[in-house]
Amino acid sequence: MFNFVVAIILAGLLFPAGQAGFNFVTQKAVDYSYSTQSENEITTPQRLVNKSLGIKTTAKSILVIDKDSGKVLYDKNSQVASSIASISKLMAALVFLDYNPGFDQEITMVKEDQKEGGFVYLFTDEKVKVKDLFQLALIASSNEALSALARSTGQDNFIALMNQKAFELGMTNTYFADPTGLAPANVSTPADLVKLAQAAFARPEIAEAVKTKEYNFKVLNNQRPVKAESTDRLLGSFLDSEPYQIVGAKTGYLDEAGYCLLIEVKRAEGQTLILALLGASDQTSRWQEAKGLVDWVFANYDWPNSQ
Repeated sequence: MFNFVVAIILAGLLFPAGQAGFNFVTQKAVDYSYSTQSENEITTPQRLVNKSLGIKTTAKSILVIDKDSGKVLYDKNSQVASSIASISKLMAALVFLDYNPGFDQEITMVKEDQKEGGFVYLFTDEKVKVKDLFQLALIASSNEALSALARSTGQDNFIALMNQKAFELGMTNTYFADPTGLAPANVSTPADLVKLAQAAFARPEIAEAVKTKEYNFKVLNNQRPVKAESTDRLLGSFLDSEPYQIVGAKTGYLDEAGYCLLIEVKRAEGQTLILALLGASDQTSRWQEAKGLVDWVFANYDWPNSQ
């Protein structure tokens, strides 16, 4: 018996386990790529045994998590900080809701609200309701609407309040230099942004706005009609059709940031993913990589106790 055990040990030394080891007792291939889950993790998504490492992406950093358990399902440089562009507007919306003067409050646009970059929906001296500013900022990612929205709160330290909110949410690698996201200095990591998604999309005012494909209203003092379309081209896509549903999403783009996306997707059985994607090379890549990653995760993980 002793000699048999020694033989097994020597065989193990001669044939060390690599990506896939070999079980000399069962004579079957054994995959060592993923750690065994403990009993208290049985309700979390379980990785299926395969060799797929994900899909090819142009995005510089990505994180996909299971919302309920917080388990990381896909990770590419998720701790690296980079510019997040208009994803910043989600944090601005959270701070606004803390100091909301009332959605029916009327605000007059001023010259300082006009920002370079992006399509212009509102002009100096035009009067609109706060609710229209809120919708424009989140649906169409309007910079002048977000600027006026922040001004409507009467908080001169609005940017400081955004950074304070980030601290409260545990976003330790995040910094905001302006509320619109036009400043390249607005930086975060995918690991921090999934925390922002959990807080922002839990607010019904935000979730309803970012799921709106088209918004129409009239400027109060000249009755000029305004039509705004969502910047999220995934609304109505297969990620927003049975069995999937988009819970919330926000896009972002700057030359310095590339094409960015923060999205929460729920499947009919109840499983919910949050995906943060930063620095894709172009618009098409942003959409295709987001769709591919969601599809890959659901194909490569099993939720044992899903209803």
